[in-house]
Amino acid sequence: MADDNRTLGTDEAIEALLRKAPPRPAPSDEVMADVRDAVRAEWRATSGRRRTRRRLVSLAVAATVILAVGITVNFLRVPSALPVLVATIERSSGSIHLVGEQSVLHETRDLAELTTGQTLLTGPNSAAAIAWNNGGSLRIDENTRVEFLSPGEIALQSGRVYFDSQPSTLRAGITQSSVASFAIRTDQGVVRHVGTQYMTGINGGALTISVREGQVHIENDYQQATAAAGQQMTVVGKNLPTHTNISRHGDMWRWAEKIAPAIGVDKPSAYEFISWAARESGLEVHFASDAVERTAHIRTMTGTETNLEPQLALHTLLKTTDLVPTIEDGRIVISER
Repeated sequence: MADDNRTLGTDEAIEALLRKAPPRPAPSDEVMADVRDAVRAEWRATSGRRRTRRRLVSLAVAATVILAVGITVNFLRVPSALPVLVATIERSSGSIHLVGEQSVLHETRDLAELTTGQTLLTGPNSAAAIAWNNGGSLRIDENTRVEFLSPGEIALQSGRVYFDSQPSTLRAGITQSSVASFAIRTDQGVVRHVGTQYMTGINGGALTISVREGQVHIENDYQQATAAAGQQMTVVGKNLPTHTNISRHGDMWRWAEKIAPAIGVDKPSAYEFISWAARESGLEVHFASDAVERTAHIRTMTGTETNLEPQLALHTLLKTTDLVPTIEDGRIVISER
C-alpha cells in the first residue's frame, strides 16, 4: 500500500499518463502534402531574401565605386574649350543677326568679331564681308545662315557665300601668304578649295559651287568631284554631280562685288588699284601699250579708301589720272588720254 500511495515526481507522472493515453491518429496524405508545400515555400522565400540582400549589397558597392570614379574624372577633366576668334567683320549692310538659344535673334550693329559656336543670319537685302583670321575673305549673301565651327571651317545651313583664299594685299591687314585653309560643311558634303575664288550656295536640296579661279572639291558619302575655273557644279543627294560652264564675271557675282571691303592701303599705285578692281570683278587687265603700263606703276592713287563697288571705283578714281579704263569682252583695257 505504501508503494501505491507514494507521490510521483512531476516528469514521471506525465510519462505515466502518456503511456496510458491511446495512440494519436496519423495525419492524412493531404495534410502532409500541405505541410511540405508550406515548408518549401518558406524556404524559397527565406533564400530569396538572402539573395536579394546579397544583390543589394553588391549594387551598393558598385554604385560607390562608380561614384568615386565619376568624382575623380570630373576633378581631372579638362575644362570645355572656350570660344575661339575666327573672323572679323569688315563691312556689312542691312539686317545682320546672331542666332542665340532657342533661335532667338540678336542684333549685331556693334559686332566686330566672330567666334566658334556662333551662328550668323543675314536678312533680305543684307550682306557681310568677313576677314578670316587664318587668311582669306568670306562674303555672306542675303538670307543666309552660317555657323562658325572652327578657325578653318563653317557650316552653310542656307543661302550663299563667297570665299577668296588670296585676297588683294591692298586690303587692310592682308599680307601675301600661302593659300588659306578653309572648308564649308553642307548637308550635301564638304566643300574644299585649291587656291581660288568661288561661291557656294544652297537652294532647297541642291548645292551649287561656282568657281571663278582655281579648283574646288566636294566630298560626301557617295562620291568625290571637282570643279575648275569657269565651271559650276551642282550636287543633289546621291546623284552624280553635273557641270556647266559659267562666266567668271557678271550678274551672278555682283552681290559679292557690292560688299567687297574697301582698300586699306594709303596711296597705292594705279597698277595695284587696277589689279584690285580686276580681281574683285573677275576681269583680266590689258594695257594698251608698255608705256601705259609703266605709267600705271608710277602713278599714285588717292581717295581709294571708299566703299564704292570695284568697277565704279575704277571709273571714278582713275579720272584723277591720265589713265582711262574700258571694260570689254571680260577685260579691263587701260589706255591714256
